Amino acid sequence: MNHLFEKLRVQIRFMLLHLARELRKSSRSIPVVRESKNLFTKEIKIPVFISFVVTVILFYLMLFIVFGINWRAMIATAIFVVVNIILFIVQVKSKEQNIIKDNDAVVLMSFIFVIAILICQVSMEYSSPFITPVAAFSLMGAILLSQRIGTLYAISLSLVVAFLNDFRFDIFLVMLCGSVAVITNVSNIRKRSDFINSGVKVSVVNILIVTMFYLFADAYDSCQFKYDLIYSALNGSIVTVLLLVLMPLFEKLFSRTTNIKLIELSDFNNSLLKRLMLEAPGTYHHSIMTADIAERAANTVNESSLLARVGAYYHDIGKLNNPHYFIENQTLGGHNPHDALTPEMSRLVLVSHVKDGVSLAKKYNIDNEIINIIQQHHGTTSMYSFYHRALEEDVNVNIEDFRYQGPRPQTKVAAIVMMADSCEAACRSIEEPIALRIQGMVEKIINNKFIDGQFSECPITLKDLESIRNSITSTIVGIYHARIEYK
Repeated sequence: MNHLFEKLRVQIRFMLLHLARELRKSSRSIPVVRESKNLFTKEIKIPVFISFVVTVILFYLMLFIVFGINWRAMIATAIFVVVNIILFIVQVKSKEQNIIKDNDAVVLMSFIFVIAILICQVSMEYSSPFITPVAAFSLMGAILLSQRIGTLYAISLSLVVAFLNDFRFDIFLVMLCGSVAVITNVSNIRKRSDFINSGVKVSVVNILIVTMFYLFADAYDSCQFKYDLIYSALNGSIVTVLLLVLMPLFEKLFSRTTNIKLIELSDFNNSLLKRLMLEAPGTYHHSIMTADIAERAANTVNESSLLARVGAYYHDIGKLNNPHYFIENQTLGGHNPHDALTPEMSRLVLVSHVKDGVSLAKKYNIDNEIINIIQQHHGTTSMYSFYHRALEEDVNVNIEDFRYQGPRPQTKVAAIVMMADSCEAACRSIEEPIALRIQGMVEKIINNKFIDGQFSECPITLKDLESIRNSITSTIVGIYHARIEYK
């Protein structure tokens, strides 16, 4: 009798918890991107066309102000602006489709471009063109958007600075080479202190190019050469300051996930990861193992290994709400709370850990790319164990009722985390984890997910799946390596 009342009490408790969560969600009348206390984490929605038109108008007006009311200058400026913008748009539209589809990214791209031209004008008006920090905005574009866009910034802004200085080739080359020097190394920038190294590189390259023109072309007299060297060296300092000041602002305002931000999120002193370690130690250990597997797999298909690692750290944070309902947090031979629940109630517990994970991530201001991985790491896969339990009670039960709500992985990294998560968990259940059994288990899991259509919405190929499968197998075999028995 006591067992019956205990079972009933647990079911009522879960029904009330589920009802409370649904009521809390329905009470929100205005959707937001993150639960935050400041302006920077609100979603920005400006149509792409408006961003484009405003950028062109501001670009033309800022150049027009320099030359004044002169019909020849007005026509020349219009031609320069149109050619510059067309070349920029053609490259972005053909090579950066993801950027074009992202309103925030287009607004950021336009904003950086306009701010860059404004600062270029101010620096030339009150100082020397050699102090213009083109490299700072090129590197921002490369980090926040893509390396190709950073390169386009470098070319376009260098042309603008040269255009405003009678198309001087020496100025164009100094701006371009300084920018290219830092853009080529963008993947290695993982700390904010690396911006100091970038500034030093810009200064060194600028000084070398100015010296080359002085020695080879006799472009300046000795006095002018001395001042140009000073301004070229100061350029690197200004680049560093602008990067340190503007990068955190742009990251927050436009919700961009950079390598620097990912490194910060991977710090285990982070309050959310600390909670996971203390409140759900089994899930924490599983997440660490999954991160190692996902990182290596991402490297094999040239995806962001850092994003895969950090996404794996956070993919199961939703289990913090009910950690003891997940087997990795239960003691060996201990009581399993699911034994007292119906399959339908157990299904709700499992489904809720994805929703709870997204809510926690928003509460702690985790970046959108990580939230997407949390939301997609189970896709629409089935909960077979609870489905088979339900079949024992009712043969007419529908398997679709025992699926996660998705969405399916939209990126290769999300798919990699999904595979790493499932393979790590499944291989723990192998009694004697020898290499052949691990290989068979990994192949079975990946094949089942492929047949189930879990990878149908992300750009992953069969060749990628083969590489990922081999990488996951190799990593897990390494984890379960043989040990000498201690006596």
